[in-house]
Amino acid sequence: MNLTRRWKPFWRWEAFLFAMVLALAIAANFVTCADWPVVGPILAVVLLMLAVVIAVLLVLPLFRRNGRDSENTRKSLEGVELLEIEPTTTLRVAESERRQNAIDAAAAKTSGPMTAVLTPDASRWLGRELRVAVDLIGGDGQIYRAGFVPREVDLELGAGLRALATRRTAVVVPVTINGSRRPFTVDFGLGPLPD
Repeated sequence: MNLTRRWKPFWRWEAFLFAMVLALAIAANFVTCADWPVVGPILAVVLLMLAVVIAVLLVLPLFRRNGRDSENTRKSLEGVELLEIEPTTTLRVAESERRQNAIDAAAAKTSGPMTAVLTPDASRWLGRELRVAVDLIGGDGQIYRAGFVPREVDLELGAGLRALATRRTAVVVPVTINGSRRPFTVDFGLGPLPD
């Protein structure tokens, strides 16, 4: 099955921004070593200023109160309307083997049934592919990334979730953590999205 994937634009991709900072710093070093009496220092300062601006763009989202990190992880559900859907099918969370610490922490802080919020346009750290993430809601209100929805439902589900996100609405689904010790797997219930 050929699935069309969605990608971050290069200007939002952390690896590209890291590479740009490095390339600009190297270029500034080359310019300062060259024997260009007036142009060299001016060009070096301009290149270094560009490197600093890109570096600030790289770390700025980490300091915004309700901002997202490079993986588009939710920090808070404050101000977001949560819609619970009636599950009609159960699916396994993909890539949960990478998120064992987060799953363990969410399970330890939650007594009773667990839920998760589906986050559109999320990615792996330093990844470019945009997918729908399954973010566990801990009993303490913190959010823990468990993994991603399977690729078979990602595109259709992502489009619906992005439409809801424009209205500051998120979908909450029931989840089950399987296993009493690592490696955990996570199943979530999914049904039709509200209009």
